[in-house]
Amino acid sequence: MIEFEQLIHLIAFDRYKTLSLAAKELHISQPVLTRSMQKLEETLDITLFERTKNRISLNETGLLAVELFKRIISDTKNMKIQLKEFNRKQHTISIGTCAPAPQTYLNQKVSRFYLDKTVSSEIRDINILIDGLKDHTYTFIVTPYEIEDEDIECIMFMEEQLYFSLPYEHPLVHKKSISLKEMDGEKILLMSNIGFWNQVPKKMPNTKFLIQEDRSIFYDLIELSSLPSFTSDFTMKYDGIPPNRVVIPITDSEAHATFYCCYLKDKEAQFKGFLYTLNQ
Repeated sequence: MIEFEQLIHLIAFDRYKTLSLAAKELHISQPVLTRSMQKLEETLDITLFERTKNRISLNETGLLAVELFKRIISDTKNMKIQLKEFNRKQHTISIGTCAPAPQTYLNQKVSRFYLDKTVSSEIRDINILIDGLKDHTYTFIVTPYEIEDEDIECIMFMEEQLYFSLPYEHPLVHKKSISLKEMDGEKILLMSNIGFWNQVPKKMPNTKFLIQEDRSIFYDLIELSSLPSFTSDFTMKYDGIPPNRVVIPITDSEAHATFYCCYLKDKEAQFKGFLYTLNQ
């Protein structure tokens, strides 16, 4: 039987052209490399080298063997990658979401139910999420509406309402509700990577958004500055009302979302137990 090591030895000889250089790069002795090549020829029952008194080189069969062995090594590496990825997926619940709040909520739910699995998640555009669910990149995806697809099932699992977070001195602080139009034209703090909620800033074309990528800095600015910002009922449930602020609900329909957890119908039996607890 051909040993994998012999393939590497032959390829090394082809690369470095001499037994001494190949042996040096392989960190073995030249006699060990010579015996390996001889054993390979015996196993294949063919001659791979042209041998003269002072020189050894690959013949045409040897050159073909090198190309075939390179393919085998490449296929073996790809096989290892695919097996590792398959094994990772067997132990990982992958979640693709359209917004931060449902990402946090679903991550918590999955982590508590699947104690033996790793949870990974990311925020992506909805079309990418749907494609990723179908090609098994994601175990679950979160969308702001039900997906009409015969292969996909969706369960409503949470809602989120956006609020303006205003400093006490803001002129609209005494209103019971505020529209996006009323706030358009101001400077507003905004977190990056908000996914689906990017539809809200787009409704305020005259507003200058000061976008922050670091969440801790974002919260520091909210506490220390007089700039308005956004928050939501979900955020306030976990983090409380921002200090020195008044929160006022936004009236526009774009400021409210119903989120759905979506999965492939043929996986329903596999996730039945978890799906039963989703709204509990």
